[in-house]
Amino acid sequence: MSTGHPASRVFRSGDLQLHYLEWGSSEATPIILLHHLNTHAHAWDQFAAAISNSYRVLALDMRGHGDSEWSKTGSYTTADHASDVAALMDHLKLERAVILGGSVGGRVALVYAAENPQRAAALIMEDVGPVRSPENAANFTRMAEAEVTEFDNMDAVVEYMRAHPGGHSEHRPEAAWRYVAKYATRLQDNGKLSWKRDVAMHKTAEALQLWGHVERIQCPFLLILGSDSTTVSPEHRDRMMHSASNSTLVTVQEAGHIVVHDRPQEYQQAVLEFLKTYSL
Repeated sequence: MSTGHPASRVFRSGDLQLHYLEWGSSEATPIILLHHLNTHAHAWDQFAAAISNSYRVLALDMRGHGDSEWSKTGSYTTADHASDVAALMDHLKLERAVILGGSVGGRVALVYAAENPQRAAALIMEDVGPVRSPENAANFTRMAEAEVTEFDNMDAVVEYMRAHPGGHSEHRPEAAWRYVAKYATRLQDNGKLSWKRDVAMHKTAEALQLWGHVERIQCPFLLILGSDSTTVSPEHRDRMMHSASNSTLVTVQEAGHIVVHDRPQEYQQAVLEFLKTYSL
């Protein structure tokens, strides 16, 4: 995977030091990238490098992930993550930015864009809707309790990732699996690999009904879905398209939940064509 060479930077959001990666010119239109569940800023490397000739790309390690600090108080709600986006915007003195999020990061992007309409130039959500049912929220708690936290080698990490939520995809290249796994783990003193994320964050997963936020979207809105994913029901998909103003739907064929890894070229094309439509 060709990724370019981003700058590694930090900023503060409340009492946490958070990490982000930056590509492109500071004079270009900024795009903030919010990653999928259990991943990290480097999950965007290929996509970010590909669009960095035209955009200032800022990929955040969301709190509790990657090289960002963990919350000592278990503050991992969608609102908490959205407050970190606001802090990054303030830190960089950005008036407006495109906000793009995948899966869990997409809900964070939705909350930020709805609550900060003057600062969201556009909203892009990848394969996620505004609803997390109580049953799904409870599944996160069970997932945390059953989480394996140490691995003998990278092969074991990749095998584990393939078997867990977001991992089911016959279309994802092996290089994408291994690239994400590389930055998702750290080598411990005992020679084992462990996650670079706070497993405890799943214990605080909340049920969500964010339809009011969808209705408040004022900026151009793009929803990208994978044709093989069932994360967003047809009913929720249609309601999102009718509720949000300036909405666009792209369904990428032969893609699962993490579209950017399953079909990177098609994903890039969908994003760039959407932004071009609105002269962003």
